[in-house]
Amino acid sequence: MIKTMTAFTFEIDDPDAAAAEILEQIDIAGLRENSLGVLTCYTDFIDSGAVRTICAALPFDVIGMTTAGLATPAAAGEMALGILVLTSDDTDFIVGAAKITGKDVDEPVGEAYAEASAKHPVRPAVALAFVPYIHDLGGEIIAISLDKASGGIPIFGSLAIDSSVNFSLNRSVYNGEDSENMLVFALLYGDLRPSFFITSFAEDKIQKQRGVVTKSQDNILMEVNNLPVLDYLQSIGIGKKDSAWEVALFPFVIDCNDGAGSIGRSIYLITKEGHAACGGHIPENATLAVGSIDCPDVLRTTSETLAQILKRKNDGGSCLLMFSCLTRYFALEAHTTAEMDTVRDALADFPGYIFGYSGGEICPVYTEKGRVVNRFHNCTFIACLL
Repeated sequence: MIKTMTAFTFEIDDPDAAAAEILEQIDIAGLRENSLGVLTCYTDFIDSGAVRTICAALPFDVIGMTTAGLATPAAAGEMALGILVLTSDDTDFIVGAAKITGKDVDEPVGEAYAEASAKHPVRPAVALAFVPYIHDLGGEIIAISLDKASGGIPIFGSLAIDSSVNFSLNRSVYNGEDSENMLVFALLYGDLRPSFFITSFAEDKIQKQRGVVTKSQDNILMEVNNLPVLDYLQSIGIGKKDSAWEVALFPFVIDCNDGAGSIGRSIYLITKEGHAACGGHIPENATLAVGSIDCPDVLRTTSETLAQILKRKNDGGSCLLMFSCLTRYFALEAHTTAEMDTVRDALADFPGYIFGYSGGEICPVYTEKGRVVNRFHNCTFIACLL
């Protein structure tokens, strides 16, 4: 069984004070044989040295990422740092990291996974993974590589994000070290039965009209119904020919027709060729619809998913990790803490959790036959109950 502890601080500028505040909230004497920390924070906590000081003060491995907002049982906020501690006598935690220096990610990811997994004689039950948003690479290719290296074990995690205009300050965290191009992960071993929860668009916010992806390459969408993507969107009343940026306000809903349901895809930018660079892969022959999202939709879908989680909590779940896409955060407009407040209100009696905002969500889905398949998402709220 996993026992949880959480800690939270707003202290950015004084690393020693931040570490002291975190240590006051964690019962070090109460730690069990094996422990792991999952950290999310505003980027300034890295720049000030607070993350390094906090991790050095903790007697266990810590992995995590930067975020634009987070919540724990103690507090919630945007310019904050939070830690979820997992501690157990019958669950083992092994951490690893892979530096991504080019587009060929299979070799570094495979080597890092092999090195970490060789430290334990059995197959992991689940992996937690965090990676920065790398502008010329994206996140899905790294998630796919980790899925291949692990042989398809369930993987849950997030792309790091930040509050800068071009997301240039996002970082992953590995035992106090930060990086703009490093995948960090933890392998969890033991009798764990993780449950995964996903919600994205409300059904009434998805256009009924469907198109077929006729030309794409990885995360670059070129044609729908044999039309250039901007022409297709204009044909259904979205965007103008001379103002392509407007289409970024309308994310895609993609069905890969593999029995695993639909997934969200955000448009990160329009290339000079007029293609849509998206937050994840869009395969050819997939079915495409256009969705929209606003503040009431975000709060309703999050509340509905939290209600499902609380029903499963009675089965023995004691540890909860949650991430929500930055697109959903933007949809809140002036109500920037509304989703964080919704999480804290619903989980007032839950023993231990952490919630953060994400640049891309990594979470398994269940096929029609109940098989778990790893997927990379956008515009989505994801949760893992352990």
